[in-house]
Amino acid sequence: MIKNAIYFCLVIVLLTVSGCTNQSTSETEKLQDQLKEHEQEMISIKEEYELHVNNIEEEKDAYKAFIAKSTDYLEENELLELAKSEWHYNIEINDDLVPANGKVEINKNDFKIIYSEKQASHQILPSEIYMQGAINGDYFEHLVIKGVEPEHIRRTDGTIVTAFIYEFKNVPSDTTIELEVSDELKDRLRLATNLINIKVN
Repeated sequence: MIKNAIYFCLVIVLLTVSGCTNQSTSETEKLQDQLKEHEQEMISIKEEYELHVNNIEEEKDAYKAFIAKSTDYLEENELLELAKSEWHYNIEINDDLVPANGKVEINKNDFKIIYSEKQASHQILPSEIYMQGAINGDYFEHLVIKGVEPEHIRRTDGTIVTAFIYEFKNVPSDTTIELEVSDELKDRLRLATNLINIKVN
């Protein structure tokens, strides 16, 4: 009787373990199948992305080839204007652009003058034409500060933007600072004057 009971219990345990093992195996196989499906999806997405990138590169090459051919039909002055349009120059006083008349008033004794050069994010013109769009010479040849010396001058270089930052501290009220810009920079800034007056109130 006791032997029969022990035998019955052993059978129950074996059946239970066998069922758990079969269930675990089934779940593992299901997870493996799902993993394979996800892997295949990732491969497909990668292939589509690479194809998209290749198409973009081909389009860029086609545009560059078209522009290179088109420049053969332009006059030298037209090419120069086209190159200039790829380079942008600004002078800002505390993040405000200098107006065309060159007159600026500020109500702070601490401020910054930022002189920046920004190139086109994507160069599409041939390099020999593109580089003609930048102003000639070094930056300090185009901007002279008169009246008060800045406390600090620093330069920042990004991928397409270069900036020169003049920091002024504790400038007395009723002080006027003059910025004299070259004719070339004046034209690029679209100013009506070569002299920028900054009045500190």
